[in-house]
Amino acid sequence: MIWYVLGLLALTLAVNHLSLLLGFVELSYTLTTGERDYEIGEEIPVVSTVENNKLLSVSFLKVEEYFPPGFNLSKNVYSLFILPFQRVKRTYKIWGQKRGHYRVERAALAVGDFVGFSSEKKSVALAEGIVILPKKAKLAESIVPLGPTGGDISVRRWIIDDPLMTIGVREYTGNEPQRFIHWPSTAKQGELMVKKFDFTTDNSALIILNVETRKPCWLSIEEELIDEAVSLARGIMEEFEELKVPYGLATNAYNEQTEERGCYRHPGLGRRHLTSLLHTLGSINFRIPVFFENTLAEVGKRRGNYTTGVVVTPRLLESYQEPLSALAEALPRTVVIAVADQGLEDLNAKIIKYRGRENV
Repeated sequence: MIWYVLGLLALTLAVNHLSLLLGFVELSYTLTTGERDYEIGEEIPVVSTVENNKLLSVSFLKVEEYFPPGFNLSKNVYSLFILPFQRVKRTYKIWGQKRGHYRVERAALAVGDFVGFSSEKKSVALAEGIVILPKKAKLAESIVPLGPTGGDISVRRWIIDDPLMTIGVREYTGNEPQRFIHWPSTAKQGELMVKKFDFTTDNSALIILNVETRKPCWLSIEEELIDEAVSLARGIMEEFEELKVPYGLATNAYNEQTEERGCYRHPGLGRRHLTSLLHTLGSINFRIPVFFENTLAEVGKRRGNYTTGVVVTPRLLESYQEPLSALAEALPRTVVIAVADQGLEDLNAKIIKYRGRENV
């Protein structure tokens, strides 16, 4: 009887030793997330899969999956027993709390023995990227025009009221910007008259997004202010898409995913175009590889066939005044939206100006 017990103990120890020695042999592990971008707070499916492709069972496997800051979960831990040639799949949900491009870079696996006295550990490198889009901003709730000449908040007014051809005059309704008043007809009729335009359908726009808030740029980053500007850029894109007005994007931001130092996307239309630009907005971070003055100068050099430039900036710095004036002289229409309103009143009179609603 004692020999039977000793033999059983020896067999157990041998299997226990083999489970540690061969635990990671023919054992595969993967982690995947959904193949699209996500909104802030939207559930993201995470699929964790372990597969044992050998004759020997894995008696104990501990899996630790690490997520970067910005998610509701920093680490997911579970353990399991895996039979020979068995695949175990675990699915759970996480969600992003802040815009950005995130990388799930590592997991830690630990194979243990039957009694839990010993274990072998292994780190697994992952390369799973997740993009959280900026929050949706409704322009009517986020910005207001500066002064009586600011015009309507809707991008429809920025584009459709493009005075490429004056075909007559009509009575002033109180909604038109004062710059459209036709003073000779006003004097003749004895009441305010405004120009009537031939609305063109070949307009397009370039959204010029700035992520710089201070100089020198190594001062503390104002993330909330920058994210508000990024959200406004998204709101403008979605309105252009709804109006079927081609739109593009230029920015001085660093793209975390593509490692671009600033970017320029030509105007276009369609769901794929919008998805691509929103992905870019989600992927940019707070690094400033290019001063905004240089971005404005580069936009001026490229000078595409767009008719409206929409500048979205967290804050207006004094050094922006001259290049913005040059942009206003080069384009039929220039709009500047500043989340913080300092310096807006000093801009070129040709520029249509908006401030963040919180600054009113």
